[in-house]
Amino acid sequence: METGIYVRVSTEEQAQEGFSIRGQEQKLKDYALIKDWTIFKIYIDEGISGKNITQRPAINALIADIKAGHVQNVLVFKIDRLTRSTSDLLYLVELFNKHDCAFNSLMESIDTHTASGRMFLKIMGIFAEFERENIVERVKLGNERKVREGYTLASWRICYGYDRPKGQEIQTINQAEAIIVKEVYEMYLRQGMSISAIARALNLRGVPTKENCIWTNYQVKGILTNPTYIGKVRYHVNDKKNAVVCDGLHESIISTELFEEAQRIISNNKRTAPTNQPKEDSYFTGFLRCATCRSRMYTHTSKGKKRYTCTGKRFGVCSASSMGHVQTEQAFSDYIANIEEFSEVEALDLNRKQQAMQEVHKVIQEYQEKQQQLKRREKEVMQLYVRNEIDFDSYKAMKKQIAGDVEVIQQALAGFELSEEEEPTLKKEDIVADLKQHWNVLTATEKRQFLVRFVKRIYAVNDVPQGKRYGDISIVGVEYI
Repeated sequence: METGIYVRVSTEEQAQEGFSIRGQEQKLKDYALIKDWTIFKIYIDEGISGKNITQRPAINALIADIKAGHVQNVLVFKIDRLTRSTSDLLYLVELFNKHDCAFNSLMESIDTHTASGRMFLKIMGIFAEFERENIVERVKLGNERKVREGYTLASWRICYGYDRPKGQEIQTINQAEAIIVKEVYEMYLRQGMSISAIARALNLRGVPTKENCIWTNYQVKGILTNPTYIGKVRYHVNDKKNAVVCDGLHESIISTELFEEAQRIISNNKRTAPTNQPKEDSYFTGFLRCATCRSRMYTHTSKGKKRYTCTGKRFGVCSASSMGHVQTEQAFSDYIANIEEFSEVEALDLNRKQQAMQEVHKVIQEYQEKQQQLKRREKEVMQLYVRNEIDFDSYKAMKKQIAGDVEVIQQALAGFELSEEEEPTLKKEDIVADLKQHWNVLTATEKRQFLVRFVKRIYAVNDVPQGKRYGDISIVGVEYI
């Protein structure tokens, strides 16, 4: 029979258990010679895990040759060399049967030409998967215990700012890189530079990363959000439910106060920063709310000038007029100058707000009902396809149309950020005092940075008298963090 010999070993197995590609290959060649089988090809996956077959080039080449009729017999050293997944094993057994391809395992003496051989193959596959899952569980428990004892895993690479030579359990500070880490926090917190500006500044200076590459936004943000720099170690970083953060045995590079201040600003930026970063002449973007219906105001350009318009007006549920940036800036300056009491903010026009809120809730309800209709429609389309009443292309096109409609509704609903809280109240008198004293001397960039740090929402309205083209913009309330 034309025989395909398949051998595989992962890096860990070769190091820990002594599996050798060449050793497997030679024994299988000898066995094929004894059986008088012709070797069609030897398929080798070296340094690859056996948990699935999708990421293994050699086994996929073997499958292709079986389908093409080139291979009539598959020979492996052990079943777990073929796969450790029961589902993949069952798929391969069915594949062998379908194409009249025999299967032989040297160590287990399995011959799939017999019913007992096929049954034994499936049983062995179950035990192989069981063992793999046990290994995964033991590794996870070991890693978690190591972190709780204060050791860093550094399973991918050691953090920028630290070194951990081979054989050393506790990471130590790399003094040259630690200086850059401190500079990143200084630029972000004290100089008000954006993450992208910090990355560009480091690249212009020719400062290399740990991998001797250029800096990106992702890498700078990683430094600003990594608790390693305040002496912590962590595990399950991307799994919020099982995440573990403990005190580490290594030295910290920055203070806890600096780190927490950076987290607060980053968290606030997620809420206030639009998709496109605001220009210097539109730094109110993300903070302004309509005093009439409390919806977010979006930024746009009209006749070359920046303007803010209520989202509710955009969807026809609010009659508030849009506002120019220059006029809004003046109104905000007037508001700050006229603050007398720091214990409360001026009340909004409740009657006008309540009327507008009713209209907004009505529109939201309509959107939500439409969402439910689309969900039911999606289910009906699936049923039609399952019953073979429509072909796959029709099903795919109808599903794409429904998905597009759902996305439009979600975008519309996202425009209405309706707060259930009472009227906003001030929380820090010193913040307002600083704002009142320094606002007019700050640059546009500094004003944006101040808003990001301390302001949550600014409620504004443009009162345009009937028959008039322009009105008076006024700030009726500011909500602080």
